[in-house]
Amino acid sequence: MKISSQGLQAFTQTALTLNITQAAADLGLTQSALSQRLAALEKDLEVTLFIREPRGLKLTEAGHKVLRFASLNQKVEEELLFELKGHAQELAGTFRFAGFSSVLRSVIIPALVPFLRKHPGVHIDFQSYEMFELPDVLKSAKADLAVMDYSLQKKNILEETLGHEEYVVIESAKQETPVDLYLDHGPEDNATESFFREQGKAPEFYRRSFMGDVYGIIDGVEAGLGRAVMSKHLIVNNSKVKLIKGYGAYKRPVVLHYFEQPYYSRLHKSILKELQDKAPKFLKP
Repeated sequence: MKISSQGLQAFTQTALTLNITQAAADLGLTQSALSQRLAALEKDLEVTLFIREPRGLKLTEAGHKVLRFASLNQKVEEELLFELKGHAQELAGTFRFAGFSSVLRSVIIPALVPFLRKHPGVHIDFQSYEMFELPDVLKSAKADLAVMDYSLQKKNILEETLGHEEYVVIESAKQETPVDLYLDHGPEDNATESFFREQGKAPEFYRRSFMGDVYGIIDGVEAGLGRAVMSKHLIVNNSKVKLIKGYGAYKRPVVLHYFEQPYYSRLHKSILKELQDKAPKFLKP
């Protein structure tokens, strides 16, 4: 059995948008034509690829597998075409990297700057998410690599630990700061809660305020808006904040995750090696 290229294209676009109307418009098809291609693909594969829910489409487990296959198929095709055009010794292509804001900006991007300068044909789509969103981003093939501050330990997902983030408590070095107010990204950010749970001596009561991302938190601490639990490597040279002493060491791993598959492009392997070699030094305070 051969997978229809038209069916795979229709499926991929629908999986990315999870919206029949939008996917049909993107492909220049009528909704009826798109639906027919999807139905034919499901019939050929003998699986259900989408579940229709009140809020829209949702990929099934089989759908996730087919989407990862489609992504891999596209990358193999891109690599082959590039080599056939006489660029076998060069690296080029698009790679998608998802992570959380503190490590993405302070570790991943700086670690890959020399690589990107050396290979101008490579484009990396860096995507920032909240931690709780990253497993679904990886599962839905929106990213080729995802970095998290814990190990997923899921079947068919490979992991590489780049190092550890050490967390400390900080407050403004110059402004008067409320001692019971802690700044976090948003309601789902558990850095403060996890830190105090590990210490075994959490404050009896503390308030929370949300600053959007890690750099908003640092700005807020500098301005005296509150204290924060913060990655030490992000503030080591910041004279506007000071460490609150008396807490034990608390570290969380920085772990790359990617799906196990029969083939990895040269670009994928090169980026993985570059991160293994270069990223750890950026995590050291």
